[in-house]
Amino acid sequence: MQTAHAEATVSVQKQSSQSVTLAMQNMTCAMCKITIKKALQGVDGVQKVNVDGDTKMADVTFDPQKTSIEALIKATTNAGYPATVHQPK
Repeated sequence: MQTAHAEATVSVQKQSSQSVTLAMQNMTCAMCKITIKKALQGVDGVQKVNVDGDTKMADVTFDPQKTSIEALIKATTNAGYPATVHQPK
């Protein structure tokens, strides 16, 4: 009698995305929201951006192998909208 053997292959993938919520400054109108979104989308590695004009927050999903939170903040600051990482209370 023969016994069948099967090999299991497990692949380990590095985390390809990270999310951060940025608290935006100087947001006063709908154009601010558009400008911030474009600035963040222009950063290599950014995968998804959602800017909320009511809360003045930007949720950003990005590839940490290609960019960093510091680069995201620099992009919004250069566009005239300084940001900090939102710390929920």
